Amino acid sequence: MTAKLKKRPPSRRKITQAVALRRAERHVINRLFKGAKVADGSKVRLGFYPGGNWKSGEVWIVYKNPDDQMALKSSNIIVISKRSGRVLYEGPAGDEG
Repeated sequence: MTAKLKKRPPSRRKITQAVALRRAERHVINRLFKGAKVADGSKVRLGFYPGGNWKSGEVWIVYKNPDDQMALKSSNIIVISKRSGRVLYEGPAGDEG
């Protein structure tokens, strides 16, 4: 004997602006970093970055678009300090071609 499940009536409460913003932020972050790869700066060829006065062994490199490997364009990266966790650079890696 199978019991029938009762359907819930739709909720009449609406979400707030703050909840809508958090959901949008989460959606964008998940889309941007889906499949992101993190590499040790000492194992990656670092090009010239504006204001880049860090040493390669002191940073993590986060590749935001690793799925575009076949594209003839520069990788989008974020350089993060291993010591402080501060974002030191965000932009093109200068590794096209």
